Amino acid sequence: MPLNIYTSNRMENLVSALADVLAQPISSPLAPEVIVMQSKGMQRWLAMELAKRFGVWANCDYPFPNSMVWRLFSQILPDIPDTSAFEPELLTWKIMGLLPSFLDSKPFAPLLRYLSDDRDGLKRFQLVERIADTFDQYTLFRPEMLLAWEAGAGQGDEEWQALLWRELVRGGSGRHRGRLKEDFCQQIEAIVPAECGIPERIALFGISYLPGYHMDILAATARVTEVNLFLLSPTREYWSDIISSRAMARLSPEDRSLRSEGNSLLVSLGKLGRDFSDMTIEIGDLAVIQEDLYDDPGEGSLLHTIQSRILNLTGAGEGGAKYLLEADDHSVQIHSCHSPLREIEVLHDNLLDLLEREQGLEPRHIVVMTPDIETYAPYVAMVFEGAQDPNSKIPYSIADRSLASEGQVAAVTLKLLGVPGSRLTVVQLLDILEMPPVSRRFELNEEDLENIRRWLGETRVRWGMDEHDRELQGVPGYRDNSWRAGLDRLLLGYAMPDEKGRLFNGLLPYDEMEGSGVRSLGKLVEFVDRIAELADSFGAPRTLEGWCDYFRAMLADFIAVEDDTARELDAVAGVVGSMAELGEQSGFGELVAPAVTRSWFTNRLRQVQKGLGFMTGGVTFCAMLPMRSIPFRVVALIGMSDGAFPRQSRPPGFDLIARNPRRGDRSLRDEDRYLFLEAILSARDCLYLSYVGQSIKDNSEVPPSVLVSELLDAIDRDCTVDGERITEERLVTRHRLQAFSRDYFSEGSPLFSYSAENCAALIEKNSAVSVPSAFMAVPLAEPGDEWRDIPLAKLISFFRNPAQFFMENRLGIRMEDVDQPLEEREPFGMEGLESYSLKHELLKISLQGGNPGEYLPVARARGILPPAQHGRILFEETVENVEAFARVVRGEIGNAAPLPRLDFQLDLDRFRLNGSLDQIWPERMIRYRCAKLKAKDQMQVWLEHLVLNALQPEGYPRETVLIMVDGSLLFGAVDDAPAILKTLLDLYWQGLSMPLRFFPASSMAYAHKLEWNLERAIKAWEGGFNGFGECDEPGFRLCFGSSPPFDEEFERIAHTVLESLIGHQM
Repeated sequence: MPLNIYTSNRMENLVSALADVLAQPISSPLAPEVIVMQSKGMQRWLAMELAKRFGVWANCDYPFPNSMVWRLFSQILPDIPDTSAFEPELLTWKIMGLLPSFLDSKPFAPLLRYLSDDRDGLKRFQLVERIADTFDQYTLFRPEMLLAWEAGAGQGDEEWQALLWRELVRGGSGRHRGRLKEDFCQQIEAIVPAECGIPERIALFGISYLPGYHMDILAATARVTEVNLFLLSPTREYWSDIISSRAMARLSPEDRSLRSEGNSLLVSLGKLGRDFSDMTIEIGDLAVIQEDLYDDPGEGSLLHTIQSRILNLTGAGEGGAKYLLEADDHSVQIHSCHSPLREIEVLHDNLLDLLEREQGLEPRHIVVMTPDIETYAPYVAMVFEGAQDPNSKIPYSIADRSLASEGQVAAVTLKLLGVPGSRLTVVQLLDILEMPPVSRRFELNEEDLENIRRWLGETRVRWGMDEHDRELQGVPGYRDNSWRAGLDRLLLGYAMPDEKGRLFNGLLPYDEMEGSGVRSLGKLVEFVDRIAELADSFGAPRTLEGWCDYFRAMLADFIAVEDDTARELDAVAGVVGSMAELGEQSGFGELVAPAVTRSWFTNRLRQVQKGLGFMTGGVTFCAMLPMRSIPFRVVALIGMSDGAFPRQSRPPGFDLIARNPRRGDRSLRDEDRYLFLEAILSARDCLYLSYVGQSIKDNSEVPPSVLVSELLDAIDRDCTVDGERITEERLVTRHRLQAFSRDYFSEGSPLFSYSAENCAALIEKNSAVSVPSAFMAVPLAEPGDEWRDIPLAKLISFFRNPAQFFMENRLGIRMEDVDQPLEEREPFGMEGLESYSLKHELLKISLQGGNPGEYLPVARARGILPPAQHGRILFEETVENVEAFARVVRGEIGNAAPLPRLDFQLDLDRFRLNGSLDQIWPERMIRYRCAKLKAKDQMQVWLEHLVLNALQPEGYPRETVLIMVDGSLLFGAVDDAPAILKTLLDLYWQGLSMPLRFFPASSMAYAHKLEWNLERAIKAWEGGFNGFGECDEPGFRLCFGSSPPFDEEFERIAHTVLESLIGHQM
């Protein structure tokens, strides 16, 4: 029977040759064609290409090489199981069971020393995984060594491996690949193909490399059935004797005459293909047809020149002419960026440029490959989905992502696996609860989750299930800020109201619990109980079957079964089920520690791919995998950074293949180098490369992958620009740190951007006043007369933040405070609102004649104090400070009784101001706050002081004092208070139609001591290095942007409002 070999540098030519072969029908019209391939992506592409040629393409089987070989074994040899007993996963568990019985023998002494500190079995498991993988490689690349071991060989360093291997084979669990190959080659010539089911015709398509093991099987198969090899080869020349110039220099003159430098890129990148070419030549004697189908792309562009010189095994170093690189030649692009995100932003702009410039180019003609798809995928989604201009939208898909990275069910499972032994932080568990499969399982909607997040924040749940859980974490067993402490408060809050800080059995009821929240509270309690059970029960060792049951129960407890997750849930459940199958098939019945199971399960979920996203009509993003040499008009390789590609092989020290390498052995480094070569050959119009070449910290230069450097060197040797060398600066485009850099939008700059958003960001950044021009093109119409009847509280609210008041009261836009992230650690101090809230409570108790020190149990129950003695000390210091402040307040009040509350209605021309004033004593009106003085405090007290002076009621004072922890302010009598109030009311009325340019902190800083200093205002607006500025207030930022909006209008209003305020301070 024939062995036919078709070789080409172009995949399209191989498809045509394959189509010609397939056009000749096989004897049975119902029998499927068998085409062996090395990737799902190639399978999809080939099916589409054959459908174009035949109109309809179906009934084809696409096995991978390993499964094809195993199928041939099962058709020729007796008693072949569905899967090999020597698969690495089965070997792992077999060796896991066998190894302990060998460790006491002398040959295994190195392993015993290595495992001496293995307390939970994880180290043993990781070791046997490496042993199993190494043995698997032996069956493929050193089968003769295994057969020798079985015959009793194996001494010295090999001895422990030989002993272990003989025990595995002695188990009688089947034959390994080395033995099967020997048996297959002996028996195949005696069979009748039609009787044993061997396909009438087998094709291997697009294969650029196969181990010698597979080639021997195919050569043997070709003796009984038709085998067609469609092989991708970079060159049509004989290239087994080419070597690098460095290696050439070390040869003697006689040997040098027998060698050739050929093409430098082919020398450095093509070792894997060169070895495969040699193996192909060795079986070529069996071939009936050997057809070369090479096409020379010519030298019309830099890319085509590189491909042509590889094809013809030439280069400038061989005396060839240098290629003249034109200024407008963009067929090879190399981009240096500061981060993976910038790589994707730059890629997006350059793809838009290519789609605009290259005639007929469509997104489906573009592939983007990266050695680290998991790192780049989130940035791809962010940039490609984030383009707001419809003309900048590029359809895309992402392939090769694992279930663990993209699947919701797998992501939940991995997070649940991380729960046992963890601190059970509020962020960790809430993150799990908010994942859609979990929230749907517990019937919680978005509103429920928002309420739960608020409850947990306000009850100050931080970490740990309870005091016992914390003891297991190695810390003292205290209950404060734990999950149980928070849930106790929530449940008690539903059962009974908070009676002004009254404790119930040491618990403080949560006073914001409403009846409508009881259902979601119940679901939260159920979720936390399930988490606690998961954490408690995980620690017990189980058999593999027992772990299988455990994980199935975990999935049922936490994940909803719905249509959108059913397929993924089945995939995860399949991984769970395989655990029990492995235990049964391997005969491993020991108890397995939790750490081992977690490691195995996590790795399996990260290995299983969703299998979607390749060539779906848009730009295809995928991993850099062997046999991805599918032709695209544009091939982009991103993430080509130093250390990321090519991968480095790190075999274990006991790997005998690595100790004594041979031609054809597997090497990750050589695979990646050849993959890079295939990518160059697969590009038809443009080869695009990018890498992180500049430090994001200091802009220092970072080298690219050595493969990029070798490509640059080859271009430098083989090409010229106007007779001069091509410098790296000419070939590498170095990008700016920020996508909104001026260089991307400046005329004459080689850099460019299609992003309207980044252009707008640049304009805003360089604008002196960043008021959004489109926010308020014209003022709103004046409100109705009912707005002239103004409560004093509303006027105070206006001057505390005019922009926010306008947004909420005139536009109906609620300016919600930005949710603060939940804290994961118990408090070790008190800051911000918690500190102020405690001081406020303590001050109220002190001024009412109570003992603030008795508030300690309530403060602990609220969860605002650090644990143990530190919390007590901090509380006592706070009480001391509050008592000192209370003495100042009492000293101001004296022994006099307060005057009656002053209710008022004050008519001021077009306006009527109403409200009430209290806390007025015979000497003066007193205001106090146990905090540092802020501009908003001064505005509030000034408005109240003006009302008091405008009313001038008999028997009431005309002075007001504001007492703060950093000092006091005394406002004297104001004779023209009504006129000042009228002016302020006019500004209020103006601010109802257009945001008023009054900013309390910035305006007060500007007016400080009536010095009117804009630099102070800018500092207050922008904030210091560690603090927020007034520009961070949501209302101000929305209305005025982030740059200081200080113009003549700002200055006029500041003078109007603050001159009299500061002038009346005594």
